[in-house]
Amino acid sequence: MKNLALILLTLATFSSPLQAIEQSDFYANSKESHELTILNKGLASLQYRLDMIEKAEKSIELEYFIYHDDTSGRLLTQALVEKARQGVRVRVLMDHFLIIGEIDPFHAHELIKNGVEVKFYNDAPLIQFISFQFRNHRKSFIIDGKEAITGGRNIGDEYFDLSEEFNFIDRDVVVKGPIVKTIQSSFDKLWNAEATKFLNRPDKPARNDLRYRRANRTNRVRNTWNFQGDLKRWKDKVKAAKDFIKVTEEDLDFKRRIKTLTLNDIEEDVTTTCNDITFVSDVPGVGMWAIDKKYKHVREEVFRRIKEAKEHVVFDSPYFILNDEITGILDDLLERNVKVDLLTNSLHSTDAIYVSSVFNDRVGKWIAKGLRPTVYSGNIMPGHKVLSDGIHKSRWGTHSKSFVFDNET
Repeated sequence: MKNLALILLTLATFSSPLQAIEQSDFYANSKESHELTILNKGLASLQYRLDMIEKAEKSIELEYFIYHDDTSGRLLTQALVEKARQGVRVRVLMDHFLIIGEIDPFHAHELIKNGVEVKFYNDAPLIQFISFQFRNHRKSFIIDGKEAITGGRNIGDEYFDLSEEFNFIDRDVVVKGPIVKTIQSSFDKLWNAEATKFLNRPDKPARNDLRYRRANRTNRVRNTWNFQGDLKRWKDKVKAAKDFIKVTEEDLDFKRRIKTLTLNDIEEDVTTTCNDITFVSDVPGVGMWAIDKKYKHVREEVFRRIKEAKEHVVFDSPYFILNDEITGILDDLLERNVKVDLLTNSLHSTDAIYVSSVFNDRVGKWIAKGLRPTVYSGNIMPGHKVLSDGIHKSRWGTHSKSFVFDNET
């Protein structure tokens, strides 16, 4: 392997251009030796994260677009709390858009009480449409500034082979080496950005709050009911947040089962050395200036590598959505007789049927041009070990975002 590009997709919101952010924090190359491990199996990827947390000595940083309050979210969060109690600095950065319905300021309050720092990225309301649409899609997991995981997985059962409804076939890469410091530095830049905030837990409802006080009798009765309902919901959320980080026997049993089942998988994961590695992330920003290509490092890097391909390109992507620019690039590849292989989801394996419907409608034209597509069936991979028959029978779909250029990069 001559070169590996680490791609972290980022759309972020700031009030002014760049805010002293150096582009070198989001695009860096190293010719030093790095150890890389590919994590293709979800359950083993979860265990690897738990192992990383356990061995952390100084710091842990997590940054995710999705963070569920399910089994995998519980186990990881409980492990983070344990390390924070031991004096390790733990920071969790979550995008506000898809998380706030599950991991909310009630959870953050309990985590902060237990030493885990929690921030939310871009809490702009939907009515602020321009700001709202810029999200943080990065996925990074860093310990001690020396080891990092990045890739397609968020935090949730469907990413770690634990859902009995739908599971993603995904891919992560573990990186050990100097470039991890750059990944950590980019995390710091977003952590300290204006759009990233601590969010306080709502105050406990009080009977004398203005919203419960009315002049006439009818409204007083209604407001008493409203107060009692609001107070119950507040107490329920406080309890749920406390329970989320409380370790139970069921949690311990789950951890034992996962560790036992994944022991051989972790030992069999592909590990290699790379002496030419590139870290790429979009520069944060909002507004017309932010869509300029000089700030969109991921898009420009991927497009450049596609254009420079001479013999063979492989795409593994859950979605195949083409604009005019990428259509022209692919047309050029096929006209130059470059082999182009695509693995994507079928109508049965996708989590976004409207996207696959568009692909189905247009794939015939691309086959005629020379594209060689393969769609995933939606069934579990042969020999894939899971914890239950229900998980085995669930739908499965690819979620990896992996490109291979000329079998070298």
